[in-house]
Amino acid sequence: MNKNNRILKFTIGENDKKIIRKFLVQHKFSSSQLHNMKNKGGLIYVNHKQRHFNFKMKIGDQMLIILNTEEPSDLIEPMKGKIDVVYEDSYLLVVNKPPGIASLPAKAKDSQTMANLVKAYLIEKNENSSIHLVTRLDRNTSGLMVFAKTSYAHSLLDQILHTEDFQKYYLAMVYGQIDPKEGLIDLPIGIDPIAFYMRNIDHDNGKPSKTIYETLETYPNASLLKLKLLTGRTHQIRVHVNAIGHPIIGDDMYSGKVDTRMNRQALHCYQLNIVHPVTKELLKLQAPLPEDMVMLMGVLRGEKNG
Repeated sequence: MNKNNRILKFTIGENDKKIIRKFLVQHKFSSSQLHNMKNKGGLIYVNHKQRHFNFKMKIGDQMLIILNTEEPSDLIEPMKGKIDVVYEDSYLLVVNKPPGIASLPAKAKDSQTMANLVKAYLIEKNENSSIHLVTRLDRNTSGLMVFAKTSYAHSLLDQILHTEDFQKYYLAMVYGQIDPKEGLIDLPIGIDPIAFYMRNIDHDNGKPSKTIYETLETYPNASLLKLKLLTGRTHQIRVHVNAIGHPIIGDDMYSGKVDTRMNRQALHCYQLNIVHPVTKELLKLQAPLPEDMVMLMGVLRGEKNG
């Protein structure tokens, strides 16, 4: 077990709550984490002495928390395979997901997903192999995906997920040229009443959904867009660009047409700017455009107006 991602150190400051339980709540421990700390072997030391939740601390006290070990779920089988690690420390793991692989297993346990590969990777490193998926991507979307290494790191990341401290940028190739070239798509998204696995614009029951877009390059019949997610709805970018009349090339589910130039939606999560929830360092992480989208770009540049 890699010990360093289970140890947290704090010096008690003037504005910190002094009762241990209240301090932990103040520092974003969830109720389930408090329960696990208490009942599953977590330890708390104040000035090198073991203490319980009701202990009262003073300013300047040194607190050491050893998080409980986590029992990995049996639902996710470890499966060995290559993963492209973009960033890793003792709190989080960011990988570049290829197209054509799901983020998490569905009911059937036998197909390989990113969660299975990451679990095998963590086991090989003797780390906590509980899977904490922070961001997921559709099977046919490529790019950066974030896993947390402990439930505490997961809850810290969850709390900044839809804020400016966790910025998600995508590149997409869409049909046509958008006017204006940049803007905000602010349309509520709900579940499609006919096909439950699809989403649509639903002004009555949809959830607020916002995507900022900017045109980076125009081609005779298409555009390369940079998109920033302000909310995190299922299929958000795909639904939003389709709603304004510019579906993603290759996204036959929403465009309604099969495109021989691309056998998946041309959508890639290429950049994450994350303020690290523990170190407060700004992580600027990137994943280059995958080969199939680079080839599509070449095709689009070479086409005549049609």
